[in-house]
Amino acid sequence: MGLTALLFLGKTSVPGIFLGAFTANFLNNPHLPTAFFIGVGNTLSSSVNYYLLYRLTGQKNPLYSTKGLLYFLTVCTIPGSALSAGIGVTSLLYWGFLPAAEYWNVFFTWFSGELQGFLIVAPLLFVWINPRERFLGDWKKKIELIFWCAVIYVSGRIAFSDVLPLLFLPIPFVIVASLRFQQFGATLASAILAFTAVTQTVAESGVFAMKQAGTLSVNDSLIYLDAFLFSINGISYFLVTVSKERERAQTQAMESLETINRLKEIANEELERKVHERTQVIEMQKQEIDKQLDVAKRIQESLFPNKMTSPEPIEIAFHNVPMMKVGGDLFDIKWSPESNSLAVFICDVSGHGIPAAFLSALVKMSLDHWNREPSSLTESLEHIRTQITPNLKDHFVTASMVFIDTKLGLLRFARAGHFPLYIIRESGSLVTLKPMGRIITPFFPTLSEEESFELKKGDLIILLTDGLTEARKPDAIEMFGEERLLNLISAQRNEPLSSVIDSVFDTILGHSGGMEMIQDDLTLVLLRYRGN
Repeated sequence: MGLTALLFLGKTSVPGIFLGAFTANFLNNPHLPTAFFIGVGNTLSSSVNYYLLYRLTGQKNPLYSTKGLLYFLTVCTIPGSALSAGIGVTSLLYWGFLPAAEYWNVFFTWFSGELQGFLIVAPLLFVWINPRERFLGDWKKKIELIFWCAVIYVSGRIAFSDVLPLLFLPIPFVIVASLRFQQFGATLASAILAFTAVTQTVAESGVFAMKQAGTLSVNDSLIYLDAFLFSINGISYFLVTVSKERERAQTQAMESLETINRLKEIANEELERKVHERTQVIEMQKQEIDKQLDVAKRIQESLFPNKMTSPEPIEIAFHNVPMMKVGGDLFDIKWSPESNSLAVFICDVSGHGIPAAFLSALVKMSLDHWNREPSSLTESLEHIRTQITPNLKDHFVTASMVFIDTKLGLLRFARAGHFPLYIIRESGSLVTLKPMGRIITPFFPTLSEEESFELKKGDLIILLTDGLTEARKPDAIEMFGEERLLNLISAQRNEPLSSVIDSVFDTILGHSGGMEMIQDDLTLVLLRYRGN
């Protein structure tokens, strides 16, 4: 009773515990000093056990956890029980109510009684009158609990009788009640079994009723009986605490899972918001980049010659399609009416997009020597290399230069790692000029050489970049190839050059899968010599 009061009310219940213990002992033995000291012992025992339970476990529920139950069954019951028994038995001995020879026998009897009070009565009262420990169940479950209590009582009567040796009989029923009804079943089953066992043993029945010289030694019997009950109570209480811990673990796991799901939903919402915001920023940046690329495209197109350039002796057609809005292909035409000469330049910068476009613009700026002396082919190619070397880094450039004296019909050609010069004659025969010349890199001079050729009326001159011959479908390995390209041009050699250009690009783009699928810049220049 005292421990239960402390568990519910705390330290404020100490005076009430003392007053109740003092009154009960005084009514049992109207001797004021012994009633006083026994009341003090009872109060101290409950207070010590309560202090140890709360200090060691941090809980006021003795059945809350396995660790707390271990403390409750040992450290939190034995000290208080021993203290109460010591004070009570000593006071009885001091005032002559107890012979000295019976001191230890009475001490252990008192101790075991106090111990069972803490182990059986205190948990029973704490569970059944605790407003936080409500017995939740319909009338069927309540009837079931009554049924098992009756079974435990009957089996206890059988176990603690001299008729049959069935001491173990109540144990499975106590376990069933503990598992089915948890703390309510465990505490009630332990109390019913203890009541049955004590009454039967006091009535000289059962294995614990010890007879010595024809008389019953109640103290010895109750001491051994309490040890048996301690074991049964411990088993039932452990089943309850393990079950409750498992339930709490499952509940915490579900709560953690729900928390994780909520956090995941919040994270997904936040991620979606961030993605939406970032998408908007990227879209705005893309629009701005597209605008800048459009400007860059117009600037780069201004670097190409005017399509209206068409001197009388030469028919000219050209077309450029960059892989992106800007690219690394570049060509230029310089017509000099005074000397009746035509100079053509074409180059291909490695890479694609904006870096290649910047380098092609630098190449355009390095054509100053070629603009001054268009007939100096090899010197102009080496001049380009010396001008752009500081900016090439990992890139390289291939280039070709053509100079045509239209009056004499004499063509001179030089290259720096670029395609050969292809000439399709009016008859359809193919002439290929392949002078030596290294690609333009920071490491080696071009060492370009020139090759000359005498043109005849109707000769078709072809300059191109490798995007045309290396065009292929995304899922194919086979390239369009030089031979197929030259055959396509040769078959239409007598058509207007603009029509030939359109046909070539339609065929190449169709072979690649459309404009979106091309993998390099495309440039084609066609020159037809009309004669002097």
